Amino acid sequence: MTELLYGRPIDEAMARMGAPAQAVAIESSVRTDGPDAGARRLRIVNGELEIDVLPDRGLDLGQVRIAGIPLAWISPVGFPRLHSGDVDGRGWLRAFGGGLLTTCGLLNVGPPAVDDGEQHPMHGRYSGISAQVTRTEVTAGEIVVEGIVHEATVLGSHLELRRRISTPLGARRLRVADTIVNRGASPVEPMVLYHLNFGWPLVDAGTQLRSPAAAVRPRDETAAGGLASWETFSEAAIPYPEQVFAHDLPPAGLVEVAIESPSGLRVRVGFDAAVLRGLFQWRVAEPGHYVLGVEPATVPTIHGRASARGAGLLRALAPGARLETGVDLVIDLPAHDASPEAGSPEAGRSIAQA
Repeated sequence: MTELLYGRPIDEAMARMGAPAQAVAIESSVRTDGPDAGARRLRIVNGELEIDVLPDRGLDLGQVRIAGIPLAWISPVGFPRLHSGDVDGRGWLRAFGGGLLTTCGLLNVGPPAVDDGEQHPMHGRYSGISAQVTRTEVTAGEIVVEGIVHEATVLGSHLELRRRISTPLGARRLRVADTIVNRGASPVEPMVLYHLNFGWPLVDAGTQLRSPAAAVRPRDETAAGGLASWETFSEAAIPYPEQVFAHDLPPAGLVEVAIESPSGLRVRVGFDAAVLRGLFQWRVAEPGHYVLGVEPATVPTIHGRASARGAGLLRALAPGARLETGVDLVIDLPAHDASPEAGSPEAGRSIAQA
């Protein structure tokens, strides 16, 4: 489809501006105050779409706005760096800023775990690692940010994640494409979960979650109490214990999850179920924690690395091999017809030699 920038084809829009930065840009800054003081921040401006990129959180995404409307939930703790001395494995919760994307992994998803004698903190270490930003560019067709993150241990595993964040000029969509490469000398089984966190006003009483799942299962007894209404977000309540549901996906192929507000605002999340074999839903509806999480994952378990190994769910990545994956997001505004493009990642979808 032909992309428009404020109602004009891209070439016509560009001809009416003194410089592209009038409507499309990548703005770089360093935070000077608060819990993330000293942290880098990149802001992608693509007409009515604005995306905060967090280089010191592994190039994860902070707030994302469309026509001024915030889409992401931001937690009370903000985006401080993770503590290096995580004595109880739960430091992730003390630094979980939410944002549109928090990446979990690269070696653990779920609660703290001990696997093969190695301790793994809750949801892994990725979100506390700073990225090397290798590219920030506005081209004739898209806006691109690229970077590299290393999760490595001396005499141990070494995983490299290459991330590409892109959005076509004038579009209401973005792609996060990752390539994970085993740079170590031994096979390693990566675990990755894309923790997508949606908040008000997209998430409100009556917001619907549309899932391709053949079945939806509660994680525990607390979630079982909300299973009958898993697809519908409720009014805020005190207390509202968190609920987590597992969605059983088709065995392979491109799938799409949609979050639909009563106002007509909608976000569609697309990914390849051949690589992201698990899908989890996280729901809390209480003041300050009014959030809906959509979480595609490489492993269909949320119970940690040791549990995944015991169930035979881990897949080894040979030295030099790579795993390509990612997620797409498409945003539909109430005042516009839903765009026809499907939210399916173009990143490669198989294990191959680097």
